[in-house]
Amino acid sequence: MKQIQQAFQTAQSQLAQLREQVTRTEELARLNSRGNSLQMEKDKALRELGEAVWRMVQKGKLELPSSLAPVVKSVEVAEQRAAAHAAEITDILQEGEAVAARLKGKNDGKVQTPLAPKPKRK
Repeated sequence: MKQIQQAFQTAQSQLAQLREQVTRTEELARLNSRGNSLQMEKDKALRELGEAVWRMVQKGKLELPSSLAPVVKSVEVAEQRAAAHAAEITDILQEGEAVAARLKGKNDGKVQTPLAPKPKRK
């Protein structure tokens, strides 16, 4: 009987320790999640700040120190690449529209015929 009681107490003690660990892990996960959320807010605010500064630089309302010239150059290059990519997509879309218009124009005067002849009736 004593051994059973001792085993039961040991199990209860282990269960209490496990509960405590789960609680700590839960709290850590919650804090981690909150930290990630705060980091995302900070990243968004920095992105908005950077975009606002960039717009002011482009308009000539703000001059950045020469030490930031490499960063400014990389932003300019990225914008040029994005503009070239957008122009490429626009060209492909316009090409597709032109082809569709030509095909539509070719088919306007023609009567559509089935691809396979109708079977003969006996």
